[in-house]
Amino acid sequence: MASGAGFGALMGMGIGMILLFFVVGIIVGTLILMLATKMVEKWMPSFVKALVVTIVCFIAALVVSWVLSLVLGIGMFGNLIRVVVGFLVTAAIIQQLLTRSGGGAVTDGGAMAVASGAKMSFGRACLITLIQYVIFFILAIIAGVIFGGAMVAAMAH
Repeated sequence: MASGAGFGALMGMGIGMILLFFVVGIIVGTLILMLATKMVEKWMPSFVKALVVTIVCFIAALVVSWVLSLVLGIGMFGNLIRVVVGFLVTAAIIQQLLTRSGGGAVTDGGAMAVASGAKMSFGRACLITLIQYVIFFILAIIAGVIFGGAMVAAMAH
């Protein structure tokens, strides 16, 4: 008879890898949000503020995706609707939660010619979200090529 200790250790490693992937994903997402905000709004939010916004966006996107999966089912049309609605929800959260802290008004090319603490426009939040999606897509392709090549190389031996 086999012991359950091996299976328990395997499950523990799996849960540990999922948690590690989640933490690394949140940190990378936070850094990407900071970069995208710097590119669009010409200022960079603090890491803590960007981390909170990233976590809220992740939770909201997860809930919206789950609800839409229940309503629309699984399929190409449902996936397209989930991506579009997730994009709009993420942009709305970024618009509401990501505000400039500090003093004075910024008139750098009209990027944000309002007082500190004011909300950015929804269009700029959509642009930040679009930049995030493009960077995530590029990173996913790179990771797929690296890990896919490693899997093919491992299976060849």
